[in-house]
Amino acid sequence: MKTTKLRCVFIAMAAMLAVSGFARTVHAQAWLPPQGEGVVSFVFQDQYFKYHVLPTQRVDLGPIHSRAMLVDVTYGLTDKIAVSVGVPWIAAKYTGPNPHPLSDFSRPNPIDDGTWHGAAQDFRFDVRYNITRNLLGKGIVVTPFIGSIVPSHEYTYFAHAAVGRGVKELQAGVAAAKLFEKVPNLLVQGRYGYGLTKQIVGISFNRSLASLELGYFATPRLRFMALTTGQRTHGGIDIPQGARAILPAEQVVHHDQIHREIGLAMGTGASYSLSQSVDLYGSWTRAVTQRNGHLLDRGLTVGFSWSFSTRQGSGIVRTAQKSLIRCVCEKSGM
Repeated sequence: MKTTKLRCVFIAMAAMLAVSGFARTVHAQAWLPPQGEGVVSFVFQDQYFKYHVLPTQRVDLGPIHSRAMLVDVTYGLTDKIAVSVGVPWIAAKYTGPNPHPLSDFSRPNPIDDGTWHGAAQDFRFDVRYNITRNLLGKGIVVTPFIGSIVPSHEYTYFAHAAVGRGVKELQAGVAAAKLFEKVPNLLVQGRYGYGLTKQIVGISFNRSLASLELGYFATPRLRFMALTTGQRTHGGIDIPQGARAILPAEQVVHHDQIHREIGLAMGTGASYSLSQSVDLYGSWTRAVTQRNGHLLDRGLTVGFSWSFSTRQGSGIVRTAQKSLIRCVCEKSGM
């Protein structure tokens, strides 16, 4: 029964994780699937950026529209170790009067021609190890993680409509979560990660990434979520208005990689269990503060997850046939 409960909660956390902004944040959760169990997630994200922020002033240089599809697979190697791998496909377009030039500044970049341009973005891989499922007897789950972000190919990064930053990154951090018994059906999870990158044009731009998720199970199948994600670049440079005339040419070309980005986004979402193995979910997010970069005006995310069991799995979930909310209600004593 404990394995059943653990797997049910894991599916809920995977759903919340997926809707919290997969293109910008670490994607490690505290609960792990049991050995031989896994989850496949398919997520679609539509984002609209109305303004650039230079460095704290909102400037209308033309909007950017981005659409992404993520396929993510998480699998339990043991009851305490899990691995995840995923890669998003990004399509973006910029419609404005200020396209970026090519890197040699010879002419406007054709990616910023007002039409959609798409490509695979970055491979994402992480390993999680659960160190405790009941810290200090308080029911707190603590799981450190280490992961990597590697560009899938040499895509263009100097463009408004670029699909990514084109930067290799090593991330390490910890996720923690708790199911509350005094407040039935309440689930809280937070995570912090630190991203290490190589310097570009002599500038360091490591970053901290954090998120906080609050879930409440309203019915046996329906759950609501409040989401917060943020990041802070340690180092980097501010991008002033008229940057091409102020900054060195090499910094202009790499400005989307090395700028000092500090931002916070908040949103809300919901998830619905169709069966013991299939969940649907969606969310809406919006930036509340930003320094440098593109200001998220609105972000819509929808997706579904499918859980599976291999021959090495315990098989308990398949025989128990427990829904997500029943597992949480039993945990909370309802």
